[in-house]
Amino acid sequence: MMAIAEANMLERLKAQLIRNYNHPFYRKKFEEAGLKPEEIKTIEDFQKLPFMTRDELIQQFLENPPFGGFMSEDVVRIHFSPSPKGLIPVLLTKNDVEAMNQANAEAFRRAGVKRDDIALITFGYHIFIAGLMFHGGLEKLGAKVVAVGPGSTEKTLEIAEKVKPTMLVSNPSFALKLAKEGLEGIRVLIAAGEPFSSIEGYKDKLRDAFGEEVTLIDYYGLAECTPIACECAHERGLHVIDEFCYVEIIDPETGEVVSEGEKGEVVVTHLNKEAMPMQRFRTGDLARLEVFECECGKEITMPTGVFGRTDEMYKVKGVKFYPSQIPLILRGFGLSGKFRVIIEKTEKGTDYLKLQIEGKDVDVEAIKRAIKDATLITPNEIEVVEKLEKDREVLDLRYS
Repeated sequence: MMAIAEANMLERLKAQLIRNYNHPFYRKKFEEAGLKPEEIKTIEDFQKLPFMTRDELIQQFLENPPFGGFMSEDVVRIHFSPSPKGLIPVLLTKNDVEAMNQANAEAFRRAGVKRDDIALITFGYHIFIAGLMFHGGLEKLGAKVVAVGPGSTEKTLEIAEKVKPTMLVSNPSFALKLAKEGLEGIRVLIAAGEPFSSIEGYKDKLRDAFGEEVTLIDYYGLAECTPIACECAHERGLHVIDEFCYVEIIDPETGEVVSEGEKGEVVVTHLNKEAMPMQRFRTGDLARLEVFECECGKEITMPTGVFGRTDEMYKVKGVKFYPSQIPLILRGFGLSGKFRVIIEKTEKGTDYLKLQIEGKDVDVEAIKRAIKDATLITPNEIEVVEKLEKDREVLDLRYS
């Protein structure tokens, strides 16, 4: 079964790669690997292609303003993605919009959304992709969509009182606030834009607020490629939308694809994109993949979604340590998530990791266990302070 699925995926990848090869930006990738699209006969061949990075994408726009050489007469929509160099365009053709809407509609159907649902969307509808992207998928499915957009809690509740929504599309933190302020009748929540299922106990808080019968859906996408993964109504993790994109998990250091279940960096490749497709695009997001057959029919799954960034990685006690995982762990204990890491050498030359966290009345041993479970590293020392002036500070003093 997996062999058939891989063969089908390879054919779809090759069709996309043939389209990409016609563009000079992507052709350079093939030339660097010494390959042509027709020579890619296995997934291993595909993995010989160099990665595409956000820095590389930014440079393309800087050298070829304003659209990086990606503009074509078929483009009908331009969104933007934030970057250290300012906003960079994200281009979509009519077919790209249709493919995105269709993929989202199928994901939302698996999530339990129905045609008679009335959906409030509280994401923005200007500059960035989120509001229109969710809107298009829900309309494609046939749901009734209310384009609330971002705003005050009071205004959102006022609109909800008029239309009586049955589903909500929102940041999880804003959804929780709405529930605490009296929003009722929500049977499906699609949450995005912030860590959700990766924070231990977060779903419990939302379920307590909305009621035990609510379906809580975590969703993952990027401005450059969305959707990537979405939970189904069984809530067994975020299923990769493999009719829309191909996902790999790589070792951020070596670039090698890791084994199933190992954490690493998410790499995405579009399967049916016309304008500005991502080809082995390094997202910088930290996740892991598992393969199992869910009741909804999907198999490739991110069990807890994205749980950190790969931008900062430290080797501590021989293990790759990603400090960006720490806030999610701390928030699971009801803490602010603010931390400071100090890495030093002992007199014997071994690594010593001290963690300062903001809070009070904290079960330090429970936090140590949680950090070990998530990172495979046990802090030598955890110091609890009432107030930290800086957030997410990492001091590596081993070589100073």
